[in-house]
Amino acid sequence: MNPGAFEAVDERLVSTLDDLLAQQSLAPGIVVNALFNRLVTAVLSVPESAADSVLAALPPSCPPAAFRSVASAGEHALEQVWADRIARAADPAETFSRFPYRENYRLLVEMELQAVRRQGTDPRHVLLLGSGPLPLTALCLAEHGIAVHCVDHDPEAIRLSSAAFGRLGAAGVTFEHAEAAAATPPRPVDVVLLAGLVGSDDAAKADVLGKAVTHLAPGGLVLARSARGLRTLLYPRVGPAALAGLTVVAEANPEVDAPGTDVINSAILARPREPGRAPQP
Repeated sequence: MNPGAFEAVDERLVSTLDDLLAQQSLAPGIVVNALFNRLVTAVLSVPESAADSVLAALPPSCPPAAFRSVASAGEHALEQVWADRIARAADPAETFSRFPYRENYRLLVEMELQAVRRQGTDPRHVLLLGSGPLPLTALCLAEHGIAVHCVDHDPEAIRLSSAAFGRLGAAGVTFEHAEAAAATPPRPVDVVLLAGLVGSDDAAKADVLGKAVTHLAPGGLVLARSARGLRTLLYPRVGPAALAGLTVVAEANPEVDAPGTDVINSAILARPREPGRAPQP
């Protein structure tokens, strides 16, 4: 990308952020949906190799954290509305089929499952930390016959998700209202999946994962959703400090593992470190 292209992307990003911040509500609607689509399109238009230049050109008044805050609030509002809509619908399956990001989640979960299976783990039980009001991840995993225990610290998110999933007849998905670090799955799990918005920083993520790994079955994996390049405007990057006590074994990168799609998250796979083994540099 040439410098002029950087400036055009930055102008689009800044104007979109300003427009989103000017909205009275981030609940889904014609204007809000269009603005978030514009934001995601701008993010995906920049390859990882050029992202640093675009990020460096952002004005101080529009730091990456401001974009992530708006994206997080918008995602939560979107899931709340759709979970309630599904729970109240005369035909919940038909209503759910119209959820705008359903295919994105399917592609993300497929990418993650392929990465997990390449490590020799065929998951049957997953602990999903930070499941949110409409845990599409859990539904996609359940379609593969995988049992999922969903945990969220927000009681309203658990109420909405359990009501929506009850209407959808999702088998093998259970729900728990708890802090991520205090989750109590009914059985050992093959994968602990840390959603991208769990933990305000790497230290908080490390605290959650340090407790969650105690629920892993032998040979189990941690899968921490992260972000790379300009995608860090939508989700935080998981740094090495978040993975203290773990050995990273692989990373799934959407530019490589799901090219040509709108998948945002990357995924870091790790195992509890063997006693006496030094951390990776």
